[in-house]
Amino acid sequence: MRNALVRAGGVPARAQVRTRVAQPVSRPFASGRVVEGSRIREIDCGSPTHAPDGVGFADGIQRWVLDGHLGLAPVVRAHVAAAVLVRNDGRFRAETCETEEFLVVPGRRVTPAQLAALQDTGLAVHETDPADRAHPIVDRYSAVQVVERRREAAERRAVTTYVQRHPHAWVVVDGPIGFFGDEPAASRAVGLIKTHDTQFLEGADLEIALTLRAGHRSSVFERTVHGRHAVYSWYLRLWPWRDEDLLHGLTRLERRPDPAAVVEADEVSRWMLAERAPLSAPEARWDRLIYPIREVETYLRARAGGWG
Repeated sequence: MRNALVRAGGVPARAQVRTRVAQPVSRPFASGRVVEGSRIREIDCGSPTHAPDGVGFADGIQRWVLDGHLGLAPVVRAHVAAAVLVRNDGRFRAETCETEEFLVVPGRRVTPAQLAALQDTGLAVHETDPADRAHPIVDRYSAVQVVERRREAAERRAVTTYVQRHPHAWVVVDGPIGFFGDEPAASRAVGLIKTHDTQFLEGADLEIALTLRAGHRSSVFERTVHGRHAVYSWYLRLWPWRDEDLLHGLTRLERRPDPAAVVEADEVSRWMLAERAPLSAPEARWDRLIYPIREVETYLRARAGGWG
């Protein structure tokens, strides 16, 4: 099979045996407009260079447990946390931190007396908007979606507080940065995206972006966020993908739409390349997870106690 692929001009993979089918992507396509040149190119970023002292790194964690049921209604207890760690002289310190523990139940499926009993625990109770009919799996999934939204909100609070306190500092955020909108203090925020469910390019541009060699980036392009705010973005390959998945070692970086983002794309990319060491193993996402972001997760897990 490998020989057949090579003869056909293809690239063999490691051919890992799998048992599950991936879930369909809810939003597979969106639009992007090239802003660095007239088309997407592969650009050599140069040798990795460590970021200067004072750069912040932001991430969050979420944990949940099914504590029981009220009739058929699941009672989910959750812990979410987010922080920004700043590195100076090789050491990290926490600048901002947000934590929250709460309960989630299906709205309209619990009685006022049951709701009051849950509130007596001292934890905030959030209600989902359930379907007309009870379904244990669907109701539990709806609760987990609330947990994810609360974690995302905690991340936004932690990062927004940081950039408002330090408007001239760099901060690398695990995930998109569209939530900043027009926040002027976020001019040096960098989003590090490790998943690629939505594709913003097509045709030859997409093929170039997704087959980048390690240490190379794509041209910068613009994408819109919810049809309103725009961000500048580019792909960066951290590790070689041959003999691996096409997306192995592939990240996408985001900046606010500013000419400086294009000028600084190589420099920021070199920082990310330097953060490949030490490896974030044994994390399953080690090929896209830079070590400082892993350090934020480690810090939050240590603070989470039994939730860690």
